[in-house]
Amino acid sequence: ISHELRTPLTTIQGFTEAIQDGVIKDKDLMDKYIQIIYSQTIHINRLIDDMLQLSRLESGNIKLEKAPLDLTAIVDYVVEYMKNIAKSNNTNIVFENNYEQNIIMGDIDRIEQIIKNLLQNAINATENGNIEVKIKNLKDNIILSIKDDGVGISKEDLPHIWDRFYQSNIQKSNTRKKQGSGLGLAIVKHLVKLHDGKIEVESKIGIGTTFYVCFPSASQKHGYDS
Repeated sequence: ISHELRTPLTTIQGFTEAIQDGVIKDKDLMDKYIQIIYSQTIHINRLIDDMLQLSRLESGNIKLEKAPLDLTAIVDYVVEYMKNIAKSNNTNIVFENNYEQNIIMGDIDRIEQIIKNLLQNAINATENGNIEVKIKNLKDNIILSIKDDGVGISKEDLPHIWDRFYQSNIQKSNTRKKQGSGLGLAIVKHLVKLHDGKIEVESKIGIGTTFYVCFPSASQKHGYDS
């Protein structure tokens, strides 16, 4: 944790000292330095927020407000929101929406967070590619899949992707990758578990990655039409 905080703080300190010492005279360069400082403070805030959230999740101090939710509608909303973000990587997100209701019991904010985190993960891994989102209703279970054709994850890295701050060798070598907190997948796994669900992943280097999130269906228990 100290390493993850020290890196952006060192960057902020270095650029701030250069500005304070009057070394930077060019306005364009000054604007660039200020933008870097700003982006690093955003990164620190995100990191601290995610650390606090993960700590609460691990200690059981987060309570979900569960209600019947239409997973199809939530996924459709989040996909539309994330499409513009994906465009920055020249990547398309396609949701195969059949407009049928797929009812689960869940906390809408946390379900949205799960989908956003997995989509952001796919966007970070994919350039000039495609992300496919699907929902499959198996009566007792509803499966959400998010498939990208990005860089992929090696067999050696797969068991560790749920660990705090873990980065694969590909991620470490990708200097263009947008900075995350390194806690997204750890948070997702806890949130899925709190919804009595399961999450699995398949991946191959150079081919892409698919995450599968399985939620218990609420339609059968509560008599909702699907």
